[in-house]
Amino acid sequence: MLYSVTLNKVRVYDYLRHDKDRIYNWVSGMVIKQIPFEAVKTRLQIVVDKSKKPKEKLEFNNYIIRYIKSKIDPKIPISIDHLLSHEEKLLQAVDLFCWGVFRKYESDDLTWYNMFKKKIAYDDVFPK
Repeated sequence: MLYSVTLNKVRVYDYLRHDKDRIYNWVSGMVIKQIPFEAVKTRLQIVVDKSKKPKEKLEFNNYIIRYIKSKIDPKIPISIDHLLSHEEKLLQAVDLFCWGVFRKYESDDLTWYNMFKKKIAYDDVFPK
């Protein structure tokens, strides 16, 4: 299933526009809270586009893992891998999905979005 939150940058407070890590983490949290992690039974591996410096990466991982740990069995291992999108096929697939969502909101073009619409479990815009 696919989960998406699109950030409406025009409606974000000016002081937050310059705190990209905080916004990124918060929007990621909005998506994470929609995913039914309770269904995970053996292992959870999250792959994220590598874009953060070590300190921000650690803060992001802690933020996400803290939430997920409250939803799954403590025996289940959790890992978050920050990888380069041009080297990781999973991230390339996500980029295609994101392109369809971008075109939907930016240009009212649903051509690509409709190709995977049946796989979308959650799609929202923040702030409204």
